[in-house]
Amino acid sequence: MGEDGRRTMAMENLRARLARADLELDAAIRLLDPKADDEAEIDLVRAIANARTSVGDALETIRAKLGEPP
Repeated sequence: MGEDGRRTMAMENLRARLARADLELDAAIRLLDPKADDEAEIDLVRAIANARTSVGDALETIRAKLGEPP
């Protein structure tokens, strides 16, 4: 297998891991109340939302690198 094939496999593996991470973050945010008065819970909601955005950006980058439509 050539360098391009190894790179494609690495991207596919990374995409699968990021997709699982996105599902885990989605499950985590469902455990929290975004309308809570607790400062710590509000911080967690924000942090998880930011993480989901970052994971989504990474997935879009991988799709673009693999030449897939958005």
